[in-house]
Amino acid sequence: MDRREIRMRQIAKYGIFVITIFMLYILQSTPGFMGFFGLKPVFMLPFCITLSMLDETWQAGVVYITGGLLTDLSCGRTPGTFTILLLLVCFGSIIAVKFFFKPNKQNIITFNFACMVVMLTVDFYFSFMFGGYTGKLAYYLKNVLLVSAYSSIFSILFYYFIEYINQRFVRFDAR
Repeated sequence: MDRREIRMRQIAKYGIFVITIFMLYILQSTPGFMGFFGLKPVFMLPFCITLSMLDETWQAGVVYITGGLLTDLSCGRTPGTFTILLLLVCFGSIIAVKFFFKPNKQNIITFNFACMVVMLTVDFYFSFMFGGYTGKLAYYLKNVLLVSAYSSIFSILFYYFIEYINQRFVRFDAR
């Protein structure tokens, strides 16, 4: 394969991932979709974390930035909050996969849960602890821990999807 064909395959691959992020945004923003006892899953964060564990290239950063900005938009937060958190978590997951563990299904679910708890705890702290809201512990348990657990289950589906796309667009060195 020549360089142009390799580049076109990479653009197509990451284009599919960006389109997937937009579709997940639509699903996440749909009222009542996958609601379970008042909990709604967050789809974009586990997708980006799973992608960072399975594909360590710098081009995936476009997907992380898109996912972070769309998460900010869907949560009503200041633009850039989840984007910065997601970039830091994805960079940390790339380092964790390189040096500490292999990205199998159990590790992906566990790492997604841990990363989402950290991200949502930071969001909880800056959004609600400074506001002086009452009932903080119940809110934290429901909207941080349970949402993180419910959302990290979907990382298995994302794992299979990302593996399928990576196999269809086999990585080639462009050097």
